Amino acid sequence: MGSFIGFAVAVAMYSPRAGNEGFVYLIYIGLLAGALLGLRYPVNVRASAYAFPMGFLATSLLAGLWTVRDVGPSGAYAFIAVVMAVMMIVGPSSYLDMFLVPLGYFGGFAVAMLAFKGYEPLQGTEGAVASLFVVGVMGAVLAFFAVFARWAFEVARSLPRR
Repeated sequence: MGSFIGFAVAVAMYSPRAGNEGFVYLIYIGLLAGALLGLRYPVNVRASAYAFPMGFLATSLLAGLWTVRDVGPSGAYAFIAVVMAVMMIVGPSSYLDMFLVPLGYFGGFAVAMLAFKGYEPLQGTEGAVASLFVVGVMGAVLAFFAVFARWAFEVARSLPRR
């Protein structure tokens, strides 16, 4: 959650004319602030605890794969399918947890993208950055729908049959 807020603040403060690219490191500051707040004020969440590492891992693994070989759209969608499957298996513990999943996933994506910032083999490969953004943005949206579907299935199962 903290890295997502750091990302949002960095985007809000960024201006290509002013040359203030240092604001992008607010993502790390947000990550640290979110971790410290989480230690101080723990919240009982299940799916969003998996969302950040899943966003980071999916983005990092895909970026690593792009550095050694060409990955088509089906490869990027396979990463998203794995994320959705994990999110459906884990399931949300509450409404708050369900709505924190896309923010946590996108925060993990933002931290991974910052780790690969300026890495020439990745930046020079056509389609690599675009597929990483697909995995990041679409992955966050579909991770939410995965935990929402799990929640809907559990609610439907508990409804009385007529």
